[in-house]
Amino acid sequence: MGTEKNNPFRYGIAVDDPYFIDREQELKDIPKWLKNGQSLVIYSPRRYGKTSLILKILNKLKDEGFKTIYIDFFKVTSRRRFTELYFNEIIKQLTSWEKALRKISLLTKRIRPVVTLDNQGLPNISVRYEDGSDDVDMTEVFDLPQKLAEKKQWIVVFDEFQDVEKLNGESFEKELRSALIHHTKVSYVFMGSKMHMLLNMFTHKNRAFYQFGKLLELKKIPKNQLIDFMEAGFNNSGIKYIVGVAGNIANICNDIPHYVQYLAAGAWEEALENNLILDQSALGRAVDKIITNQTDYFMQQLEELTAHQQRVLLAVSVENKNLFTASFAERFHLSPVSSVQRSLQKLLKKGILTKHERTYFFTDPFFKLWIERELS
Repeated sequence: MGTEKNNPFRYGIAVDDPYFIDREQELKDIPKWLKNGQSLVIYSPRRYGKTSLILKILNKLKDEGFKTIYIDFFKVTSRRRFTELYFNEIIKQLTSWEKALRKISLLTKRIRPVVTLDNQGLPNISVRYEDGSDDVDMTEVFDLPQKLAEKKQWIVVFDEFQDVEKLNGESFEKELRSALIHHTKVSYVFMGSKMHMLLNMFTHKNRAFYQFGKLLELKKIPKNQLIDFMEAGFNNSGIKYIVGVAGNIANICNDIPHYVQYLAAGAWEEALENNLILDQSALGRAVDKIITNQTDYFMQQLEELTAHQQRVLLAVSVENKNLFTASFAERFHLSPVSSVQRSLQKLLKKGILTKHERTYFFTDPFFKLWIERELS
């Protein structure tokens, strides 16, 4: 069988077919809920494939005639930047930017979009505040999808929504929610990977978005489906693999989709150099290359931690349950227990660890391997 030149695995970007793995139930449920006006809060640790999933769903909804907006709050550095991104997304939904501009200008009095054309004649959107101040009521901006919607729902996605806290703390939250609560023609999706922060926003009674949307945890893809996906990729590109190697990749990567694709891509490259054979030694070389390539980044992450946090991290790489016991603190020289709790909270907040029930996990399984090699 001839070998394809293209690696059958993709990572580091949002993916669609043929690189998209499973999520069949979510692909059925989420569009159905959104079409019915149900807003959602979708959460999971980083690299579980939230963005790939929602962009695939948005593309499907666009094909069915729905207007869709996607805003990544990671890129939102100010209220003004939010408005620019929102105007840009809304203008994309309408038939021409000239018509869009006229419609928006009729609906906004305090905050106006300003369009300049680049060298290729494409519009660049900036914002003009009529009273000269950025700190103005933004309700008319938030209301645009509701006022522009006709027969079908608009779908608005706010990715990494917990980063809204960068914008005047909770005041922007309250301002946004007071507008959104009246929107009957718009379904909202709030997504985030800093789970404790995002869930705090939607489950605490004192927060503006308390119980605003249906909570949906994006769980790991079942291991057998990850294995089937990898084996199909190897088979279709002429790679001969030993029994169990795809399962080993899934285990090393803790079944996290991004890292599975990352290591499978590296293993595929090593197999090309190994007479198209993927065995354990080729897989080992792929793991070593990934860790070596990220050593500087891992070192930087480690250096930003206190000595106690570093020791807690090493301890979690060995034992990730029953962390708040005297025996755990004593075994790893971490006493008192209260110090362990504080360090774990910091590691969760930094996104280095994630927690499921009472068990703690590294969000990056290769960082865990590096810690074990460097600090053990």
